Amino acid sequence: MLEINGNPDRRDLSDIHARLAAEAGVPIVVDSDAHSTRTLGVIRYGIATARRAWLTPDDVLNTRPLDELRASLRRVRSGGSA
Repeated sequence: MLEINGNPDRRDLSDIHARLAAEAGVPIVVDSDAHSTRTLGVIRYGIATARRAWLTPDDVLNTRPLDELRASLRRVRSGGSA
């Protein structure tokens, strides 16, 4: 999995690289990297990056229902793919 980090100081995965990763079948997660409730809103920057990369909810692992997300995480931890 690769992360699109919404923190403006930690924008490591660009929209171009996110698109390439998704095309290669790499699961993407989008998060805020918030360390307090005060900074939860920065997730909008991560979402903007995902949108610029033309990612769909199917490309973003943490848009899935909780049971499906948990199953994907178990597969990854056991050496499979998400």
